[in-house]
Amino acid sequence: MFIKNKSRHFVSLLGLLLFLVLAVGSVDDSGSSGGSAGSSNSSNSSSTVDLNASVRFTGSQFVIVNNDSFDWTNVKLEVNSKTFSSGYILKVRRMTAGETYTVGAMQFAKSGGEKFNPFTHKALNFSIWCDTPSGKGFYYGGWE
Repeated sequence: MFIKNKSRHFVSLLGLLLFLVLAVGSVDDSGSSGGSAGSSNSSNSSSTVDLNASVRFTGSQFVIVNNDSFDWTNVKLEVNSKTFSSGYILKVRRMTAGETYTVGAMQFAKSGGEKFNPFTHKALNFSIWCDTPSGKGFYYGGWE
């Protein structure tokens, strides 16, 4: 049993390492704007667009800003995503360019219905997936 868990952790770690190597290899040298959760704002020629977003957690609400000049559609917001498993998710139809959205932490839920409780869980990271005029958009940021 111990060896199975150890090998499962090794495979997960190896997958995460591969993801990081690929992510770092595709980073654009044009820079990025700062955000409380960290952000990326460069576009590349592939079908994935780096969203220009900022995300802040107040302790009970997430403040999300669409700093892009285009709307995000079919938006999937996720708190505490993990390798090979989902975190707490909230889906919205549209986030308008230039707008700020304040979302209560308990609006995020796992697929089984468990809500994100900011009094019992720490917000570790935040990701955004959406459709953009140039393809799929992505943002990821984290807190210490």
